[in-house]
Amino acid sequence: MFALYPSLKEERDDEGSLEAENAALTYRLHKWLRSGKRGFALRDQQLSPGAWTLMRTTRPGDGLLSWTRIQISTPAELGVEPYAEPPEEMSQTVKSAARFYGAGAVGIAPMRELYVNQKEGEREIVFEDVEFPAVTKDKFVIPRKMRWVVAIAIPMDLSLLAQSPTAIGEAATSLGYSQSALVVASLAEFIRGLGYQAIPSINDTAQSVPFAIDAGLGELSRLNKLVTPEFGAAVRLCKVFTDMPMACDAPIRFGVEDLCRQCKQCAEACPSRALSFDDEPSFNTRGPWNNPGHKAWFEDSYKCFSYWRKVGNGCAICLASCPYTKAASARARDYAHLQDPDQWWSLPAIAPKSR
Repeated sequence: MFALYPSLKEERDDEGSLEAENAALTYRLHKWLRSGKRGFALRDQQLSPGAWTLMRTTRPGDGLLSWTRIQISTPAELGVEPYAEPPEEMSQTVKSAARFYGAGAVGIAPMRELYVNQKEGEREIVFEDVEFPAVTKDKFVIPRKMRWVVAIAIPMDLSLLAQSPTAIGEAATSLGYSQSALVVASLAEFIRGLGYQAIPSINDTAQSVPFAIDAGLGELSRLNKLVTPEFGAAVRLCKVFTDMPMACDAPIRFGVEDLCRQCKQCAEACPSRALSFDDEPSFNTRGPWNNPGHKAWFEDSYKCFSYWRKVGNGCAICLASCPYTKAASARARDYAHLQDPDQWWSLPAIAPKSR
């Protein structure tokens, strides 16, 4: 949507509308900053950029998200054989490591090339019969022997999410992305240390939601996003591709789709009316930002992003309004009921139980 929006904006409105919108947005943010508007004061506006720090120092295939070993010793260098146990134990080992690094939920899915993007930026993503992953000036190369995907859900701070759509509320998303970068980078390096290849991925390279569904992390919802049993919709997704043989998990059903047919709280709460009110999911997409070929309650991301532009930051009202997210909040007692951003800054220094 970020890439599509400028052209769609010019297409739907007058020429120069994007520049005018940018200028108006800058003016509003500065006005709110100077006036100390709740949720948009200096400390509110700077919380999210601080949380983005780790994520914005990474890029696919480089640095923290390198497709090859960074610093860990290999089994050959240590004079031992690669780690090898029955597939179930291999799976459990990786899951335990992922949780240690910060995963809230983790599952194993089979690789499906259909879920992998055709391009990353201007470079093609291809599968080849090679030993090692490679990043060249023309393409990203995934070895065909990488037949396993570690799907990971990173829980977001519900006390922050409840402050959406303020600047302080956006920090929940920002931190979720930076935590994702740390988790997949650490897990990929751990897997390499066991003697296998690994590719860390956040939003890049492939679609996270279908891999998460296949790995049993949750179900697709009216939000057109994953809802998990543990955290509701308040998660960011990431994954690691590997050739480490593991037992795969199975998809789960715990009532999300059935509830979504009746419950339309997220669509009703959405200020931009970007979510579907249809009773049933369908194949009918709502724009080029949607992936066709499957049934879903497709969202109008243009309306959603247009609202982001009005408020000056991301909005997660729909995530917070989901009954499964509310249930997670009630279980965790993590102050998600707070509606005043100033109250958030006064919370005790003890971390919420969900974190």
